[in-house]
Amino acid sequence: MRSLQGSGMRVLTWMAGVALVATAAQAEPERILLQQVGPTSALLKWRGGDADQACWARSAAPLRKRNWPLCAPAVETEGGHKQVLLDSLPPDKEIHYLIGEPGPQAAVDPALHFRTPPPNNKPPRDGNTHIWIVGDSGTATERQLNPPLGDGVSLTHPGEALEVKQGFLTYNQGKEPVDLFLLLGDNAYLDGTDAQWQKAFFEIYPEIIQSAQVVPTIGNHEMGGTLFDLGPFLGFPPGRLITFLGGTSSSPDPQSWDDGDPNTVDDGPPYLDIFSLPSNGEAGGVASGTEQYYSLDYGNVHVVSLDSQLSNRDDSQRQAMADWLVDDLSANDRDWTIVIFHHPPYSKGENHDSDVEDAEIDMREVFTPIFDEHGVDVVYSGHSHSYERSYYLTGHTGLSTSFDLATHAELDADGNGASGQDAETYAQISAGSRIDDKVVYTVAGSSGKADELNPCVPPRTLGCTPPDWLMHPAHFVSLPEKGSVVVDASRKELTSRFIDVHGDVLDAFTIRRGDPVKGPRRDRD
Repeated sequence: MRSLQGSGMRVLTWMAGVALVATAAQAEPERILLQQVGPTSALLKWRGGDADQACWARSAAPLRKRNWPLCAPAVETEGGHKQVLLDSLPPDKEIHYLIGEPGPQAAVDPALHFRTPPPNNKPPRDGNTHIWIVGDSGTATERQLNPPLGDGVSLTHPGEALEVKQGFLTYNQGKEPVDLFLLLGDNAYLDGTDAQWQKAFFEIYPEIIQSAQVVPTIGNHEMGGTLFDLGPFLGFPPGRLITFLGGTSSSPDPQSWDDGDPNTVDDGPPYLDIFSLPSNGEAGGVASGTEQYYSLDYGNVHVVSLDSQLSNRDDSQRQAMADWLVDDLSANDRDWTIVIFHHPPYSKGENHDSDVEDAEIDMREVFTPIFDEHGVDVVYSGHSHSYERSYYLTGHTGLSTSFDLATHAELDADGNGASGQDAETYAQISAGSRIDDKVVYTVAGSSGKADELNPCVPPRTLGCTPPDWLMHPAHFVSLPEKGSVVVDASRKELTSRFIDVHGDVLDAFTIRRGDPVKGPRRDRD
């Protein structure tokens, strides 16, 4: 999975005069997943079934001799998955594909298709890159903590991730298909097991992931769990209720992944087996040498996925990631730069306060100055089960009590924090500083559940809402609502919208393109 060298996947076979339809005798593939979709190639992954190849064509209509399909062999990857590199694709075109042997009929399944991005720093032919973002969406497999976990306990959030997806589909009706599907972590509760990924991800989003490139980042629940003191959550004295709990690992080593089952062999997180991520710069950007963090290009959008869960926990690994990020952003020439990672640098979530949790503090202190210096436009995180969206920020690396609106945010004509809405759309080249040094930070961790008001009653301090819940001063808006985020990036504007379970837009902001010069600080001429 982690290397394509020597795989033979670039071998293409002309299949003259045949169509792309699986034969009836073949078992159906599962987990169909698109990765690393570039202007001329794409990775196609699946698991199960009898197929050992995949084919592509430009049209789902009956094939003519001049539009013969190309087929390529599959290779086995970790976790029992198969993978094919679809090569020699035309840029900025719709591609239809088949997993399996071509059959006698001249047609393909119209549901199995995607669109390649344009080459270089260009928007797609329709003028817009359409991006869907979900965070902490993996609650379809989250079970009750009390009584103790077991096979018979009930699910705590049944159907809620599906509600959020339906809200997006309602909003998106009549609009363009998704180009990029970004995952902000915690997409399989509670331990990130393969079985939980199946129920909480593959069975929730099949029609999305087979037609849009999936771009994930690692959350705490991707890393299994450890023994954890539940006492403060439930109002018991510390040390009275210690149990294994998913999402509590603080190790920087991916091999420390533990699902809590003594009868299974733990060999690293299934996350790294499920996804094939561009650690060698295969999809644009600078090679990171690790699938834990990476970057890619899609048209005129550059996406960076950082690792706030593992690499961020170790001083040397954190510094290596920061050094790589500087190199990557310095080489970036795309109109828009989006960064994703799980632990938000600014949040007042119910149980995730960025003033007190080490992962959030480290991401804020080490990485936000790099974002400011190198022209990052928007940052998305999860972890807190709410929606929180900042002002247009720069230079804030301290605690929430040190935040000063006049110092750290773009202001409107009246000296208030600019909203990014209506006539106050943000300029990529800041009106205040005259350089590209500001970023909008969004917490979007409510795609599977949203925390509700539940005031803490002493001695309980965890699992309840503290007095400053959703009151971080760096945020323009904070909402305890389930939903997801849609980003539309054209040549001139990037607009981000928060969509609730009904398909309604509850918040939005727009950034307008500034000086096209890229690189560190992108000073205005």
